[in-house]
Amino acid sequence: MSELIEQLAGTRWNRIDVVESTGSTNADLAAAAATEDIDGRVLIARHQTAGRGRHDRRWTTGPAGALTFSAGVRVGEPTAAMGWLSLLAGVAVADALARGMMFDAAPGLKWPNDVLIGDRKVAGVLSEYSNGQAVIGMGINTSMKADQLPVPEATSVFVETGRGIDDDELAVDILRELDAELALWPDRLDELAQEYRRKCLTLGQRVKLLLPGDKTLVGTAVDLDDQGRLLVTADGGSTTAVAAGDVTHLRAQSD
Repeated sequence: MSELIEQLAGTRWNRIDVVESTGSTNADLAAAAATEDIDGRVLIARHQTAGRGRHDRRWTTGPAGALTFSAGVRVGEPTAAMGWLSLLAGVAVADALARGMMFDAAPGLKWPNDVLIGDRKVAGVLSEYSNGQAVIGMGINTSMKADQLPVPEATSVFVETGRGIDDDELAVDILRELDAELALWPDRLDELAQEYRRKCLTLGQRVKLLLPGDKTLVGTAVDLDDQGRLLVTADGGSTTAVAAGDVTHLRAQSD
């Protein structure tokens, strides 16, 4: 859309496509990446019917009330820094939501890919790699009312503020923030990592992680390594670097 491109002038985003409905914006851009350059391309869907979360979980949005889009970025061969793409996209979403929104608590990040307001999820991020290019997908609950939320642990901008929000304006804000993050990645990763740490609600928490293979790790999230992996010191004292897993923030004296 030409008006969105105009608002994103000076950023890397050079093509914006908006569709009423698609299965998955990530799947669509990943398919395109197999045969063409998708660097700077953004696909926004008003309705997503077969979206994917982590571990190929279904991520479907209703016909209204959520902003879903994916962005393409040329990244070359995979490196250790690739793990930071989803994390930095979460920072971009949190910063864009915080601007001008009157939340009781500032948006924070739950490792690896959730944006929270308080202890409820308002947005999720999923990054995928295809043919030297990354596809960064985002879903934000914008105008959903309480009875429209998919799970009890979710929230929306409207539920938290009582105010409506323009999805296109929010997309522009997020894409500007993401462009600024990517301009520093990966050469100034230390600086970006510190920004993530400041917003990460998982660090310092006692956590339970469900790991691949149905293994469970309980301990304290102490830091992130240079690949964006979560460092968890188990109750027994050893520290493990975790690349993927479902995280539960545990309340005091709760397993």
